Amino acid sequence: MPELLREQVYQAIKLDILKGVYKAGEQLSANQLSERHQLSATPIREALSALQREGLVEIIPRVGCFVSYVTIKDVQDIFQLRLILEGASAEIAARHITDEELHSLEQIEHDYVLGDMDTYTRYLDANREFHYGLALATRNQRLAEIVGNLLDQMQRLIFLGLDLDDYTDNMVEHHPNVIAALKKRDGAEARRIMVEGIEKTRDAVLASIMRGASMPIRSPR
Repeated sequence: MPELLREQVYQAIKLDILKGVYKAGEQLSANQLSERHQLSATPIREALSALQREGLVEIIPRVGCFVSYVTIKDVQDIFQLRLILEGASAEIAARHITDEELHSLEQIEHDYVLGDMDTYTRYLDANREFHYGLALATRNQRLAEIVGNLLDQMQRLIFLGLDLDDYTDNMVEHHPNVIAALKKRDGAEARRIMVEGIEKTRDAVLASIMRGASMPIRSPR
């Protein structure tokens, strides 16, 4: 099977998980996915194996494949990694980012309409584009890929039921401040601002969970 089609089905199933089309704990049938995507079972199983490596599904031998639950520890781990990697990413990017890349980051729009899930999706995609674009500016592709995966996990938290306002208010002022530090080529300042913004987002997400959001959280096993 062409590599392009294999990648497309992987991305399609991944997007459905991130957007909550498949719920946490839901069993994914390779046969049903094959029918839906008009593909044989082999590329479907390959896609599910790749998603298991990303922590989005859990494959239990002789039982089946299930969409992974999110635990409080998962949330804490995601943010701990973001603080470490994106803080470093901002500092490194300050040394390498070009004027063209800075201009591209500035052009990313961050608008959404309250209650409109389609605009929420675009808004979250824009946030991913910003942080992933900044990671790419480090000239470290492996770092960018890890950051991209963490941002995908963040999107899933939102679609699982967190209050978007808790997440986005900080983003509106956070991104321009990061760009300002990058323009000055001030790596230490870029790191400080990035870390501060992620900490605020972490606190907002955890507060939303503690308020009893509809997100299917469970304790680690």
